[in-house]
Amino acid sequence: MNLNGKPTNPGELRVPITLQAPSLAADAGGAQRPIWTNLANGDVLAKWVNVHGMEAWAVNQAGIAVSAATVTIRYRADVTSRCSILKGSERWEIVSPDNIQERNEYLELKVKHVTGSV
Repeated sequence: MNLNGKPTNPGELRVPITLQAPSLAADAGGAQRPIWTNLANGDVLAKWVNVHGMEAWAVNQAGIAVSAATVTIRYRADVTSRCSILKGSERWEIVSPDNIQERNEYLELKVKHVTGSV
């Protein structure tokens, strides 16, 4: 398969991440509170590319101090923009999931760093 006009190399999927989805859990008093639950048993391997070059420059010029990246994983139907990614102890918000060429082979996720990790 070609990814953005280039042949894909599955060996580039080497960064372990944890995919999480929001859910509700009852606390000791019975009140519902939001928690993050893992979508997969264990880590998912991803290609991780931090925003750099002109893209990073444009973000900084807009006065937005945010870390961003593009993450590519094998296709999963359960990943949405409501989900998040843990990379080590850092939480990253999924801004835009893209099923590349609608082929259900790879997902390209635009993510931004969430301050106040885990």
